[in-house]
Amino acid sequence: MKRLIIALLFTSLITPILAVDPPTKKKSTPKAEAKTANPSGKADALAKSLSPSEKTKLLDLLNQGDDEALQSLPGIGATRATAIKKARPFTDPVNLVHVDGIGDNTLAEIVAHAKAGFPVAESKETTAKPKTEAKKKTTAKKKAATPKKTAETVKKAAEE
Repeated sequence: MKRLIIALLFTSLITPILAVDPPTKKKSTPKAEAKTANPSGKADALAKSLSPSEKTKLLDLLNQGDDEALQSLPGIGATRATAIKKARPFTDPVNLVHVDGIGDNTLAEIVAHAKAGFPVAESKETTAKPKTEAKKKTTAKKKAATPKKTAETVKKAAEE
């Protein structure tokens, strides 16, 4: 009889313990930790400085923009544009700092770009031409100045 009572007691204590699965720990990666980290106060302040219309335009661009539209933002190249696409959807511009490679400084540049009304940058070809023309003008001035000095030098030499 004692054996039966001990067996029942043992079974009643062990069965609930075995029925519960042990909790499994998820391995956290640096990327996962970075995504759950709170953005800095600077990032919050930058995001709050946007007007509602600027915020809406920026969020539309971040959530629906293609590679070309995303790369029009300052500090965003092909790699970061792809990372932004993977991190979608964004509910607030401050969430952009959770994307790899985008920190407070890049967010500050993007916010400034949004405040300026998303200006379109000039292409490199149009900016290169004025520089070349300016160099030609200064070269022409130098050439024009050189003959005058030579002529003056010739007159002085002839007088002596």
